[in-house]
Amino acid sequence: MSLDDMIDLGKACGRELSQAEAARLREVGSRLNLREDDALWPLLAAMEYQRIYYEALPEKIAGASRAIMDGMAAAAERETAAAQARLTKSVVKEAEYLASKIQYGRLLPLWLLALICLLAYGSLMLWAGFRIDTGRDLPLAAVLHMPAGWLISGLCLAAGVFCGGVAAKEFAEAEMGWWRKGSIAILFVMLGAFVLINVF
Repeated sequence: MSLDDMIDLGKACGRELSQAEAARLREVGSRLNLREDDALWPLLAAMEYQRIYYEALPEKIAGASRAIMDGMAAAAERETAAAQARLTKSVVKEAEYLASKIQYGRLLPLWLLALICLLAYGSLMLWAGFRIDTGRDLPLAAVLHMPAGWLISGLCLAAGVFCGGVAAKEFAEAEMGWWRKGSIAILFVMLGAFVLINVF
C-alpha cells in the first residue's frame, strides 16, 4: 500500500483530508522510515483515522448537547407560557367569583333597602297628599293598609331571609363578620313582621 493510497484515508473519514492532516501522515511515515510498500502503513492509517475521529468527537458531543439544551429550553418556555396562561385564567376566574360574591352578598340587601325606602317614601307622600287634599285626619298607620304596605312587608321578609342565608353560609365557612349579616337579617324580619301585623 503506497503513501498516496493512505492519503485517500479521507474516504474512511467521510471527508477530504486537509493539507495539515496529509502532511502529518507523511511526516509520521518519514520519521518511522517507512517505504512506500511498507506493511505498517495500514496500521498508521488506522491510527490516523482514530486520531481524526476522536479530535472531532468533542465538537460532535458539544453540538448534540447544544441541540438537547435548546430543545429543553424550548420545552421549558412552552411549559412556562402554558402555566402562565393557566394562572391568568385562574386569577380571572377567581376575580369574577369574588366580584359576584361581593355583588350578591352586599349589593342585593342594599337594593332591597333602597326599594323599601322608596316605597315607604311614596306611601308617606300619598298619605300627606290625601290629608292635605281632603282635610281629614287620617292616622299614619293607614299608610300600612295601602298596597305599598304589603310590598314593604314582603320585601323586608325577603331581605331578611336572604341576609339570613348569607350569614348562615358565612358562619358555616367560619368567616368573620357573619354576625353583622345575621343582625341585619333579624332586623329585616322584625320590620317585615311588624308591617305585616299592622296591615291586618
